[in-house]
Amino acid sequence: MKFTCLSKGQGYHFPPCHFLNVGGFQVLFDCPLDLSSLSIFSPLPTDPAFLSDGTSLIHAEPWYKTVERLNLINKSFIDVVLITSPMGLLGLPYLTREKDFSAKIYATEAAARLGQLIMQDLVAIHMEMRQFYGVEEACFPELMNWEKLELLPLELKEFVLGKHATGLAGWMQLYSAAEVKSCIDKVHCLKYAEESCYNGTLTLKAFSSGVEVGACNWTIVSPKGSITYLSGSIFSSETAMSFDYISLQKSDVLLYSGYAPSDIDNVDGDNCVSSPAKNDSSYPSGSDMFMEDTEKYLLDPSEYNEETEKMNFLCSCVLDSVNAGGSVLIPIGRPGIMLQLLENVGLSLESSNLKLKSYWPFLMLYQNGCASVNRTSYMLVNLYFLMLSC
Repeated sequence: MKFTCLSKGQGYHFPPCHFLNVGGFQVLFDCPLDLSSLSIFSPLPTDPAFLSDGTSLIHAEPWYKTVERLNLINKSFIDVVLITSPMGLLGLPYLTREKDFSAKIYATEAAARLGQLIMQDLVAIHMEMRQFYGVEEACFPELMNWEKLELLPLELKEFVLGKHATGLAGWMQLYSAAEVKSCIDKVHCLKYAEESCYNGTLTLKAFSSGVEVGACNWTIVSPKGSITYLSGSIFSSETAMSFDYISLQKSDVLLYSGYAPSDIDNVDGDNCVSSPAKNDSSYPSGSDMFMEDTEKYLLDPSEYNEETEKMNFLCSCVLDSVNAGGSVLIPIGRPGIMLQLLENVGLSLESSNLKLKSYWPFLMLYQNGCASVNRTSYMLVNLYFLMLSC
């Protein structure tokens, strides 16, 4: 067995990406996009003075940053792709559009649906930007050429080239709507605890991680033992099914990808490669030893308690604003937070006895400094639409 970290990620919106060689099968966990890369692009200016300003952001049609180390892997060798969250799906169209890619892709039904909505929305927003600013030639942005990069501020140049200045291999133009559809058509959707057999050898099963709607951990059972891939998880959740810790008890090996903040500092995620097991005939059975310390490796539940407090404070601010005759625009991040906001704000307005002619939930997606009312928001609002009348 060999376990390789391709990217340590940056939280929920950019989950880690790992590669596992087990029993002769190559398994890829998640294929995300680093959407924070959009923050270095600025809307295309019409004033030539901005173009000549070397300290400005990159004035060009945005490109998207994929997991660069994924380019080191022969795509035809990947047998299985396991998705742990909707955000882990966003870079997958870059793989599925390659002719030599034939891996079987597994995700929960909710993760696949939400991931599809986010990708469709991303494509729609990008198309609107191109219609407004004009279509550029299908070439690398001029300001991302090596000569132009030397003129950028150090922080911006490091963000583009990476910490070790490894280059621009991970930057890609956004995929098309047709490529998104082709990608989703290749995803095999599972329910929680539903088993699926791959090649008559590996048994795959997803169970709730408690982080978000559709987010999951994975168990892989082979003739030589069982492995659990533990993504960022919490024991209790306000917006998703609770963490299924029972599924961990029969695992021979636990692979942690979502470390607590104190543990991340001690892990060199970009160079984390485990050695092949010395005894490949079976995996060491030590799950009971792991279970005692599992909780400290999971995401801190206090972070979600803090979110609840913030949400209660937000609801009180909404009431104050509406009571004063104002309007409320709420930037949101994770889909589960949006659904919880729809419920909490609605209940707060109901209990306030305010005389409202109507209440239309109107929320705005805020992602890495860019705000837009999007199709994902509308689809989620349809899941929990609330109308109040006097």
